[in-house]
Amino acid sequence: MVYIRVTGRSLVNIHSANAEGAVGNYMALSKMFIVRRAEGGYDISEEPVISGNMIKHWHVIATVETLKSWGYESLCSECKRHVMFRSVLGRRVGCKDEFDYLQRCAIEDLHGFLDTHTNIRRESIIKFAFMIPIEELRAEYTSITHNRVVTMPQGNVPTRDEAREFYGVEEAMGVMKREHASGLYGFLCSMDLAFVGISQANPEKKLSLDERKIRAKAATAALIELLSGHFGAAQARALPIIKVTELVCIASKKPIPNAVHGFYKDYAEETANVIKVTLSQSLAMPNEIKVVVVGEKPTMAFKKEGIEAEEAKTASEAIAKIMEVSDKWL
Repeated sequence: MVYIRVTGRSLVNIHSANAEGAVGNYMALSKMFIVRRAEGGYDISEEPVISGNMIKHWHVIATVETLKSWGYESLCSECKRHVMFRSVLGRRVGCKDEFDYLQRCAIEDLHGFLDTHTNIRRESIIKFAFMIPIEELRAEYTSITHNRVVTMPQGNVPTRDEAREFYGVEEAMGVMKREHASGLYGFLCSMDLAFVGISQANPEKKLSLDERKIRAKAATAALIELLSGHFGAAQARALPIIKVTELVCIASKKPIPNAVHGFYKDYAEETANVIKVTLSQSLAMPNEIKVVVVGEKPTMAFKKEGIEAEEAKTASEAIAKIMEVSDKWL
């Protein structure tokens, strides 16, 4: 059995990761109200956020592509094409219980599903919180003006009539504005990989250990791609300029609470305390928990609590270390 918790902070510059559609020629970012602790009370402000749904979507894509690169075939045709909205396996291939779905598709297994044709569902075992600007620092955002210009085969800018005739547009030059944001963002992920390949409706039904290990390893490896900035909308023109500044990765043989979201200024200390309490109450033994950290603040937080934590230089290295131990413990 293995449970993975990941929390930390990333510097994200000039991203347009979550937008909410266009009004005229203006496309705005998704925003939400953020509550921060302040001297004498609390402050609240509206700031750009990146939804857990967005992060989850790109984790699915990374997992699919990882499995495909390994020659793994238990993926439904929709997930292979990165279409993940609801399962159609009940109608298309006659799946009649939850375990049928798990056998046919690793993504239905890892990220859950709902089939409205059969009313069979599965709770996701991989969960992501919103990425939000940290407690100590607001994110800033503004719009950038983009334009496109069309020309005729002779090289001249067309008149309105020519543009309509040749390109089906009303103007040779179209101007549009899109919001972009920069900030230091906190994130949180929870992966209960102990339940990979096991039916939630009937836990006696489970895939082979080899199958379960392949799926769990791919899901963990996909975190590396996420933390490199492969997420969000408008990646072709606004790939997030990202650097993970702090990271806490935890793998446990026993169920453990979630880590504290990287939004909070004391997230590392609070997360270290969660592990300390877990150990002190014998909810897990020291040899059943592996902690890997990136950054001075998480390192000092775990040292202060007397908890052994292996240091890594990068997020990729930290995830790789967790992947190794989770593969052994599953």
